[in-house]
Amino acid sequence: MAVFLTKNAIEALVLRAQREKAQLELNDEREPGLRLRAGARSAVWLLVIRLATGKRSRIKLGTWPGMGIAEARAAAHAKRSEIVQGSDPNAEKRAAAKQAAAEARQRVSLKDVLDTYENLVLKYHRRGTATRRALDGKKGLLTTLASRTPGSLDRLELGDLVKKHARKAPISANRKLAYASAFFNWCVDEGIIAANPLEKMRKPAKENERDRYHTLGELREIWSATTTLGYPFQQLFQLLIVLPHRREEVAALPIADLTLGADDVPDSGIWLLPAPRTKKANALRVPLSPLARAIIVEALTHEERPKDSKFLFSTTGETSVSGFTKAKRRLDKAIHDARAKAAQARGESSEEVERMEHWTVHDLRTTFNTHACELLGVAPHVADRILNHVATATRSKVMRIYNKSELFEPRKIALCDWANLLHERVGVPRPQKQPPSASQIAA
Repeated sequence: MAVFLTKNAIEALVLRAQREKAQLELNDEREPGLRLRAGARSAVWLLVIRLATGKRSRIKLGTWPGMGIAEARAAAHAKRSEIVQGSDPNAEKRAAAKQAAAEARQRVSLKDVLDTYENLVLKYHRRGTATRRALDGKKGLLTTLASRTPGSLDRLELGDLVKKHARKAPISANRKLAYASAFFNWCVDEGIIAANPLEKMRKPAKENERDRYHTLGELREIWSATTTLGYPFQQLFQLLIVLPHRREEVAALPIADLTLGADDVPDSGIWLLPAPRTKKANALRVPLSPLARAIIVEALTHEERPKDSKFLFSTTGETSVSGFTKAKRRLDKAIHDARAKAAQARGESSEEVERMEHWTVHDLRTTFNTHACELLGVAPHVADRILNHVATATRSKVMRIYNKSELFEPRKIALCDWANLLHERVGVPRPQKQPPSASQIAA
């Protein structure tokens, strides 16, 4: 009911609202739509009016007693005039708040935005930690810009950084560019920046499909050189030859994922590789050949391995093994030293010994795939499954969807045949007939 607003009427309403802890209103009879709403904590002036769109809206004018009755009526009259001309004060207020929030986000440092990105996005990615390091870690692409705001970064400046990183590590620079571009796309979606400064920027380095694989003679040299490394890298590199899985998958192998099987059935062991630890999130049961089992047993029982570690390969006991670059360098040196020693035995100069052609640990997978298919007659789709590939080249899309077979038995036969080839043509010693029992290993 509309009443003639007075100070006494308003104060009485406010006291009643505080006492009853309720919201009460008084409508003004002089100014249409003007009302005072009192609650337990405050009293506000409102203008209730229908907009040009036909939508009914409440517009806050001020608070009592800061705004008096005459001031509230004047403010209501002025707002009504604006609305008649097509204005929507509430929409304008929301737009202003949105703009203020966007401006506030634009003033946040790049590091703070990256922290938010990690909490909202990267922590759900399997390689989120590595991605964050590539962005602003010790050698990250954006490390030197951490104190800047994202909006202050331009394409030219970022392009120079990409080129600088490419001079030292071309392929790594390609990856960092991709990670940074994804981050800036997220910033655009969040309204932090207007456009991605790295959009459509070309990779600094050309990536060719690697075709490097080892001859059986080279495999013999690599295997022999691993014996100079000691635990854990001797067994790690050997297992990477026998089980052609990705380095990270083997290096961080938890003991809990291993089932070694019975001692009198050395080919019954299984490594359960869970989906979160694979590149394509493909879980896989990996059959262990007797040779693979023997290498695992040797690593498990090695005196230098921390006994309480949950990892097969560890030097700290708390984390899986690291330091692959240095270990690979030691392995390459051992190979070259062996070649030099052989040259001296033949009466040749060791200074003219040719080094082994550059290779990476990943090339061991290509080596297995090549020899398994060419020398052992392993079917390409079985070799692909051993490598845990999606196998788009060897299986149709329909087959990949409906055929979920692990091909466990064919893979087991292929890996045992591969181990026999390593014994017979690479000179890898055969495992002991009576390896330590599983109970001894557990103890």
